[in-house]
Amino acid sequence: MVYCIETPDLPKDTSILDVYLNGNTPLEVLHKPEFLGGVTIVNVELLLRKDKNGDMYQAVTKPNFESFKTQLVPYFAWSNRDQAEMTVFIPVIWDI
Repeated sequence: MVYCIETPDLPKDTSILDVYLNGNTPLEVLHKPEFLGGVTIVNVELLLRKDKNGDMYQAVTKPNFESFKTQLVPYFAWSNRDQAEMTVFIPVIWDI
């Protein structure tokens, strides 16, 4: 089964490209019969990169992250709540 993250499950005005997975965080699998006709989701704590300033060229520094809890939905069920961006490719960070 392939899972994805969608923008409706991210904090407001978050770019989907600023989301990372902490490789040491446990995943919680939960079946939600009332959600999208009944799907199994994955609850997870993701990391949001907070130090991007939009400049094309900037000094290379260790990124600052903020954690937040959200859900991953099955790939087949994405785009059923609103128009949204989605990705199945979430970069993993092992050392925070």
